[in-house]
Order: sequence, then structure tokens, then C-alpha cells
Amino acid sequence: MKFRTETRRRTVEHTVDGITHLVSKPYSEKVPVLPADWDARAIKAASGLVLALTVVAIVWSTVSIGRLLNGGAGYAAAVVFDISWLTVLILEWLGRFDPAKREFARNMGFVLVAVTAGAIFWHGMLVGSTALAVVGAAVSVVAKALWMAIFKHVEKPLSDEDRQWVDAEISKANAKLAVAGVRRRVAVAEVQARAELLAAERLIGQLDDAANTAELIDVDEEPVPALNRPNTDRQHAEPLPSIAELARQQVTAGVSNREAADEILRLLPDANPESVQATVRREARRLTRYM
Repeated sequence: MKFRTETRRRTVEHTVDGITHLVSKPYSEKVPVLPADWDARAIKAASGLVLALTVVAIVWSTVSIGRLLNGGAGYAAAVVFDISWLTVLILEWLGRFDPAKREFARNMGFVLVAVTAGAIFWHGMLVGSTALAVVGAAVSVVAKALWMAIFKHVEKPLSDEDRQWVDAEISKANAKLAVAGVRRRVAVAEVQARAELLAAERLIGQLDDAANTAELIDVDEEPVPALNRPNTDRQHAEPLPSIAELARQQVTAGVSNREAADEILRLLPDANPESVQATVRREARRLTRYM
């Protein structure tokens, strides 16, 4: 058995001047070298050769079918034929542990390769070359057959019990994915619902503020004309509070709305009764809100 030397690192204690710290120190270790896996290398080499042949088949079929469809966009349509059966080859490999999925992909591959080979054969006959028709069609068929041979070689057969166990594990994993998807959708729905509720509450708050602002604009809060003191000296005249301030004082004192309005009208006989009543109601609502 062959060995190779690898440099690794480990943590050791290192003391300097009586102070110890953990440091990383390199060391060498010999590890065995696994023998070459020639089977795996052979499969990779065979897959590479078949892949190269597949590229040739794609180019050949694209040219043949593209000319059959009068070129131009016909070449783009020609690519669809080969890409289709190459796709089902990948699906056949992905479904190697599920017989039903693998069988469907394999049968679909037969159909698509037959369509591609038929189109190439048709083009060869149109140009009057039987050899071109037969050989061109055989290229795609051979590529498909070689891929089937590789899949057959790397296939890991499972007993009926093992296949049922694998199906159970896959079913369990699929169930977890389904639950995760449902929970994700539920979480997204809850977030959207909360966002809509918050937006609605914010809109209601804006509407309330707008309504209060409208009331403030509609209510007549013009400064009350200055009333003179009993000595009738205009130089010493002092203005009474505004209607809003008088209403606020009355409501805070616990006076009813009607009594507060009557008191304000007694003090301000020139005030508008409707404006006074609206101001009193507004101040009463505001006081109730903050209590």
C-alpha cells in the first residue's frame, strides 16, 4: 500500500515568560493512498465518448432537420428534437430509484429519438441519398442506445423490500417538503393580513385626525372682543378667554354640555350659539379620550 505525507496542524500550549497560550503547530502524518478505481475511470471515459457522439448527433440532426424546414427558424426548431430526448435522459437518471418514473422517461426517450431519426431519414431521402438518410438517422439511435447501456451498467438493482424502504424514505422527505411549503404560505398570508390590518388602523387614525382638524376649522374660535373692566378705562381693557378655552374650563369642571354652553353665551352674548355648542362637544370628547 502506498502512503503520502500530509502536513496538518494541532493546538499545543506555548509558554513565554511564564505566560501560556494555545498556538497552532504543524506536524506531518502519513496517510494511506487508496488504489485507483479503474471501474469508475472506465465509466467516466465511456460517458465522455458517448457525450462526444451525442454532440455529433445533435449537430447532424440540427443541420438535417433545419434544412428540411427550409433553414432560418427551422434550425431553432431542429434543436428541440435533440434537446428533448437529452432531457428525458437526465430525467431517466434522476428517476433511477423510482421504476415508474424511470420507465416513463425511457419510453418518452424512445418516442423522441424515433421522431428525430425519422426527420433525418426524411431529409436524406429528399436530397436523394439513401446512405445519408440511413446513416444520419442511425447516429441518434446509436447515441440513445449507448446511453441506455451506460445506465444499465451503473444501475444499482434493489430488492422489493429495499425498494419499498426507499419509497418510504422518499415519501417521508416529500411530506416534510409539503409541510414546509404549507407553513411558508401560511406565514406569508399571516404577514400580509397583519400588514393590511396595520394599514387599515393607520388609515382610521388619519381619518380621525382629519375629522378633528375639520371640526377645528369649522368651529368659530375667533378671539372674543375685549371687554372693559367696570372702571370702563379702555387703556386697561383685558380680553376674555376664547370660546375654546372657556369650553375647556367648563368641561374640566364637570359641567354638562348645555350648562357650559349657556355659561359661555352669558359671558359672550355676541357669540354664535351653534359654534359654542360645537366647541363644547369637541372639548368634551377630547377630555373623555384622555381620561
